[in-house]
Amino acid sequence: MQWVWDVTSRVGLHPVTWLGAVYSDTVFRARGPGVQGTVALTIDDGICRHNIDRSLLEEVRAMLRERGATATFMLCSDYLSGHEGAMRQMIEEGHEFGNHCPKDWGGYASLASEEFEEQLLETQTAIEGIVGAEVKWFRAPQGKYTASMRKSCQKLGLRHALGDCYCDDYAITDSEWVAATLLRQVQSGSIIILHMPERGYREHVFRALALLLEGLERRNFRAVTLSSLMDLSDD
Repeated sequence: MQWVWDVTSRVGLHPVTWLGAVYSDTVFRARGPGVQGTVALTIDDGICRHNIDRSLLEEVRAMLRERGATATFMLCSDYLSGHEGAMRQMIEEGHEFGNHCPKDWGGYASLASEEFEEQLLETQTAIEGIVGAEVKWFRAPQGKYTASMRKSCQKLGLRHALGDCYCDDYAITDSEWVAATLLRQVQSGSIIILHMPERGYREHVFRALALLLEGLERRNFRAVTLSSLMDLSDD
């Protein structure tokens, strides 16, 4: 799949945004003069699906802190155990959390509406119960979003967000390529999608994130949360 991202990013296309006609209420990027020099960094599948000793959360937090960046972490409620204290600290640090369903699974789009809503509410309740802060964003696992899911999100006051900077980082293990591809795609108002690294699982994303942040800094882009970016936009 690397060749697809190479071609599209080099000619200035943003493949994820092709879904826009179907996902009419989905946020792909922010627009307006206020977003100049600013992008949103989003990290999916947090926090750690394996044992807590494989978590890289503290390392990711330290990296973001060093670069003066904040992020929106799209969390799965099955992957939060043992990170409750850190989650509360992250809210104080300026990060935010979004709803990414209980686990990384593409089957949510095929569930009956009532069943999906139960899963959505389970994650919403888990996150808000830990941090005591409102969850405003939802990202459908694997990007599979339906009209029925939209209704459930509206009922819970959630806004669906994907992004315009994405390149299968979860599967392509070349950290340098991932970072370079995202940096070719990025522009003011972009929403960047990465996946949470763990020790021994998607660990290459940790270096990709480091290279991405370095590249953004060189180009004078500031990485912030989704909510912070949208507060600056005309949307």
